[in-house]
Parts: sequence; structure tokens; C-alpha cells
Amino acid sequence: MDPGTALSVVSLTFQVFSGCVQGYQLLADAKHMPSDCQYLRVRLKTEQYRLLDWAHIVQLDEQDENILISNSSKGLLLDVLDQKRRLLHQFGRLDDKYKKLSKPLLVDSQEANNGVFPDPPAYSPKEMSPTIERVNSEFDKRFPQSEILLQKSLFLASRSREYPRRLKWALFDKAKMESLIHKVTTLNDYMRELLNSTQLQRLAIKQERTEFQIMQLNSSVQNLVQIFESTAITMKSERRRARFPTNPVKAYMQIRGLEEIEEEGDGIKPALQNLAALAQIKALNSAIEDPSLFTDEFAVSLALPHTASEIRSVELSRADIRIEGEEPEDGGESQRVEAIYQPPHSRKTSVWIEWKTYEPPTFQSTGPDPKIHERVEALAALLKENNRTDQFRAPHCLGYFRDIDVSTGEDHCRFGLVFEKPPSAHPSTEPISLHSLLTTLPVEIPSLTDRITLMRLLSETIERLHAVNWLHKGLRSSNILFFSDSGPSDITYASPYISGFDYSRPAMNDDMTEKPPENAASDIYRHPRVQGAGNRDSSNSITGSRGFKKSYDLYSLGVIFMEIAYWKPIDQILGIKDLNNARPSVTIKVRRNLLDEQQGFLKYVRSYLGNTVERVVRACLEGPRAFGIEDGMDEKRGEVGAELQRMFYERVVRELGDMRV
Repeated sequence: MDPGTALSVVSLTFQVFSGCVQGYQLLADAKHMPSDCQYLRVRLKTEQYRLLDWAHIVQLDEQDENILISNSSKGLLLDVLDQKRRLLHQFGRLDDKYKKLSKPLLVDSQEANNGVFPDPPAYSPKEMSPTIERVNSEFDKRFPQSEILLQKSLFLASRSREYPRRLKWALFDKAKMESLIHKVTTLNDYMRELLNSTQLQRLAIKQERTEFQIMQLNSSVQNLVQIFESTAITMKSERRRARFPTNPVKAYMQIRGLEEIEEEGDGIKPALQNLAALAQIKALNSAIEDPSLFTDEFAVSLALPHTASEIRSVELSRADIRIEGEEPEDGGESQRVEAIYQPPHSRKTSVWIEWKTYEPPTFQSTGPDPKIHERVEALAALLKENNRTDQFRAPHCLGYFRDIDVSTGEDHCRFGLVFEKPPSAHPSTEPISLHSLLTTLPVEIPSLTDRITLMRLLSETIERLHAVNWLHKGLRSSNILFFSDSGPSDITYASPYISGFDYSRPAMNDDMTEKPPENAASDIYRHPRVQGAGNRDSSNSITGSRGFKKSYDLYSLGVIFMEIAYWKPIDQILGIKDLNNARPSVTIKVRRNLLDEQQGFLKYVRSYLGNTVERVVRACLEGPRAFGIEDGMDEKRGEVGAELQRMFYERVVRELGDMRV
């Protein structure tokens, strides 16, 4: 088809929108941007994806009549898009009056093929979800490639007779670039004003999933710091409100030269705040175990409130902790006991302790393995830092201690992680585990609404943990906690906490992983490939990779979902009479039995909780193939992790979120 003919059948709105997308692409792909300004390039790309997410929500396509905004707003939308396109295409090459600059910042690149550049690959509507694919550059690999609007827009823009060549930076003006980014950010903010409340909710969900995808595709600490720094541009701009106001309507009027803006009193939260929090946590997780990376300079780059040494200083004195409750008799990996923590000259704090055992010292050693000690220290620091937000539903960790008797010096060969009660709970209120509610406590079966809500919240929490490549490794009902001042009969199932992080670690870090002890009560929740101490992190001939995987966490989540559906512990569901003494030959068959149609466990879920819950539980138990990933693919690879993240949302999180009971 002739390019002119192709453009004639596409609406003007979509043509201008495609010009915006192309403008972002040209600036982000321009060569020779200074290395210390790469965060600006990242911000341009994230703003491009904000625009694409917005277009997805309003169902923008080649025909104007399909767009889901009011007719009265369509003319305004075209004007806003045109302003953005002009800003992006004219930046650094023309002045405010659209005259060519004598010393432009950007010039045509002549560095490849003697200045002749091939057309971009032809757009194919069949490629609806090409996340796992080769992309054109290392920078492109850091962002999702499955956005169909991105492909359509760039294809359409490339057909234009005025398609510009690739650009390179002749000069670079950081202040001008930040000003441009603030302007296009403001226009993106303004476009949200055209949406109704339902569309705004859908946009928030869409943007969060895009941010999760970006997190999966960025693993190096340097890249994560760039993402965090890119989001801080808006914070800097708030100090220049008189020039660039945060109110999107007024900002648009000012950009158009239609209104003078007085300084505003109250700002709004900067765009991409959630992305900043994710990048901060993932970078912290990745760097905290490496002294060469975890420096004061690194802490400053992530706007952390303490120095590196302060963050790592989380060891508490055993003398400041008084055990109040009785030790559990059945042992296990996550024993809990009530305690009081009171440092000198401080108030008493009601806490609980979760124990983490280690091998007894030998005649050659006087304590735990140094790597294990370092790992516990890093874990306590991470849990303490992550407590600044509630996104992981983790209780507030105060630190850790070695359990050495103060009077006798006896080493009990365990670390204690110290957790503070939530502010909403009375100090005397003890945590109640989901496992306790399923077994020893006389609690009525919660309503279907409460159980679906609990499943949804747990799935959202695991989705967020995995977004920053953080594996729990100990998911089971004894690690799902609730707090109720009036006792088990008045549990709020919409406020769960996830505990038992004692064996968790970043997905990229194989060498710092310790093996939990073999325990049937814990193995019954684990995928068969990681049951037993000998299989925890050894090389696996079936998968061709080593270590714990995200899909193993999802399997454990499926077992917990099965328990919530039946409102029974998994050993009772399966008819295992003496779990504590169960042999490995029993626990290794749990997954097969749960998926066995003849045994009917999933049929029960379908009959009593519906088809949707049955599909969700089945997907978690089946694993990678249920999420569109071939069994054996390396889940640590960014593109594979991004696809697993996307499909877990589609097959589990969204399914549960859309249920109305």
C-alpha cells in the first residue's frame, strides 16, 4: 500500500498520537547522551509508556469513533497531543518560534550505513504478545516489547514522508532536557483529566502492571538507580511550581500561553512514585549483600534515610530481650514466641520472635557459618527498610539477635528475628496464623467473600514481591498472620500479614542461599523439586537450572488457596494422619494428588467456590505451562520473568480481583 494511502485511512488523532510515540522514541534512541544523564533517557521512555497505557484504556486506534472519551473532549485531546508532538520533535533543533537553531542540540546521525537507515520492521497484527523476543538495542531490552500500540504507532510514523533520520546529541543541555520532561509529564497528567472514575481505576492497574514489567527487565543496580533517579525529576520540578505548576489543567493553559500561573500552595504526588518505590527496594535487595555496591554513595543515590553502615546495624542485644511466651513444642522452621524488647533508657515494646536455627559449632568453629550470619543480617536490614511501606504486608522488623544465654553463655544455635506488633493491635495481642484458624481454633468457616478477598490479597502481595525478584521460599498457612484484639472469632481477613521470610532472598542470588532443614510439615507446601534439604538449591537435571524459582512460590500459594477453599489444613485434605512423621515418599506426591482428576480435589473447589477459583488454584499448582512459560526456561532471565509476571496477573490476580460474590 502506498504510504499516502495508508495515512489517508487513519484518523488524524491516531496520526498525531503516533507522532508523539515516535518523538519519544527518537529522543530516547539519540546517540551520545552523557553517561551521567542516562536517567533522563529512562524518564523519556517511562513517559512514553504512560502515554501508551493511557491510550490502551481509552481504546485509541486508527478510527476516532472507537475512542472512549466524550465527543466534547476529542478536539481538546487532539490539541494536547499536537502540543506534545511539537515539543518532542522540535526539541533542540528549533527555537520557540520554530526557527532552526544555529547550534542545535540534536542533529541527524550519519554513523551507520552512510546515513541511510532501513525502515523499521513491518508491523504484524499477529504479534499480540511478543514479550519473549529479540529487541533492537540493549536499552530497548529494559522496557516491555509486547505493547501493540507501540508497534502500530512506530510503523505508522515510519510510513510518513517526513519521517526523520536517527538523531545524535551534538550538545547536551541537562536543564533543557529536564524542562522538556516536566512539560510532557504535565501533559500526560492533563490527559488523565479526560478520563472518568472507572477509567482512572483501570489506568492505575494498567500502569502498575507496566511498572512491574519494567522491574522484571531491569536487574542491574546501575539500571535500577537510573530508574529511581528518573522519577526524582518531578520532585525537583515541584520547587519550580511558579514556572511549571503541578495542577495539570493550569499547566496546560500555561504551556499554550493562555494563562499566567501564580505559585500554588499544595503539590500532588509525583508521577511514577510507585515505580520509584519498586526500583528503590529492588536495588536495595540486590546490593545489600555486596559491600562493594552497598556504599554511602549508593544510599544517597536511592534517597535512603540512613548511611550504609546504619542500615546494616540491625543486631540487637540479647540482654534487651525478655522471652514472655512458651516455646512451641512441635518445633518447625518458623517458631514464634512472645517477648518484650527494652533497650537501655527506652520504653518497653511488645514483640514476637521468629527463630532461625543454624548448625551447632564444632571444635573448629565457635558460632554460625559467617555466610549464614551475613545473610541473616542482610535479611533483617531488608525487612526493616521495606517496612517503610506496606506494599509487602510484612510486619515491622526491629532487627535480629543471636540466642546466647546471658548468664551461662550457652549457645542455643539460633537467630531470633524481632517483629513489632502493628499499631492497630493492642500490645498484648498475639499473632494468629491462618494454620491455627484452620486447625486448633474453633472458628466458623468464613464467608465466601472473605475467603476470596484473602486469596486476592495474598496473590497481589506475591505479585509485588516477585516484581522486585524477591522470593519468599517459605509460603505456608503458618506464615499468614492476623491480629485481632477480640480473638479468633473476630478476624479481619482483609488485613493479612505475610511472615516467615527467614529463607527468602533475591532471585538473582544463588550463592547466598542456605538450605532449610528437612521437615514434612513444611515440605508439604513445597514443590516436589525443592523438597528435602538435599534438593533445595542443587542443580536439577530436569530443569537444567539451579535454585529456587518464582513458580515454586506460586505452587505454595496454590496449596494455601486449596486450604482456604476447603478451610482445612492440607494434610487433612489429603488424609495424611501423622504429618510430623510423614516420609518423603508421601510429601513428594502431594502435587500429583492435588492435580489428579480421579481424586477430585479440584472438582470440590469448582463445586463449592466456582470455576474461577478452580482455574486459579489449578494454574498455581500446574506451574510455568499454565502461565505460558515452557517448563525449564530460566525464570531469572528478564524477558521470561516479565512474561511470568504478566501471565500471573492475567490468570490469578485479575481473575480473583474481578470476582463479585
